[in-house]
Amino acid sequence: MSEEQLSRKERERLQHKQEILDTALRLFSEQGFHNVSMQQIAEASEFSVGTLYNFFDGKETLFEELIDSCGEKIIAALVAVMDAPGTEVERLTNFIRYACTLLEEHAQFIKLYVSELGTKSVKLSKKHAKGEFDAVLVNGLEQILENGMRKGLFRRVDPAITAKAINSIIETLGFELASQFDKAVATDTFSKVEKLFVGGLLLPEGK
Repeated sequence: MSEEQLSRKERERLQHKQEILDTALRLFSEQGFHNVSMQQIAEASEFSVGTLYNFFDGKETLFEELIDSCGEKIIAALVAVMDAPGTEVERLTNFIRYACTLLEEHAQFIKLYVSELGTKSVKLSKKHAKGEFDAVLVNGLEQILENGMRKGLFRRVDPAITAKAINSIIETLGFELASQFDKAVATDTFSKVEKLFVGGLLLPEGK
């Protein structure tokens, strides 16, 4: 059911839930998961603690939903870039360049994820969909590479390994850059990634 088909009360409930998640993201990102209480989230989002527990069983559940919600938004945005019209060269280029925009738009979430990496986020990545998200991106990149090779745009490489390498380096650099995001630095960094992969894959014309 689309949001437009929901009743006003249901839309308001979704809006309130999103406001709580947005507030929790900001507080977790600024102070760390363990340093923020449900009481603080309630006060900052201007809801009662009881209202928070109407939506979430506890802080752990809230965190899990936050991870899932933000992760789904990021994956949807990246898939849209990969599926956009254009040649395989353009789509691969745009995918790499979009990483900078993604960092800028989701810096708080990525900073939070990195800060919890090794403890809570690793646990959640096993329980939830990070592996599935990675598979979606790698499969999409692999398809772009296979089509590009078939059309004579890219050199012959192992598409599965190359796709995993592209996804991994973008994720690793994104984690490193998120803690103190600087757009100029991020743009330069991903420009080098583009040169490495797209420049390295391109076949000379007429080959």
